[in-house]
Amino acid sequence: MKKYLELSDLFGERSLDERMRELADRLRAYRKKAGYSQLEMADRSGVTYASLKRFERTGKISIEGLWLLTIALGCDDQLDRLFSRPMLTADDVRNG
Repeated sequence: MKKYLELSDLFGERSLDERMRELADRLRAYRKKAGYSQLEMADRSGVTYASLKRFERTGKISIEGLWLLTIALGCDDQLDRLFSRPMLTADDVRNG
């Protein structure tokens, strides 16, 4: 049990840990929809079985591991769009 309040407790904001677990839940759903066990997913992606299990349990994974999983699941385009290059405006070009 926590001995202190966090801002998320007061304002309903999700913590980073909660966001990472939600991401892991979404990727687990993709894995299951594809019909892969954790062992098959680890084999297909090149991510170790232990890393995949830890990710699905805690949400903790390296960026490289996340990319490998999304590539193996065919949803890497979604990760690509996350940080696509922003459109430049005339002001951006003028200001360097």
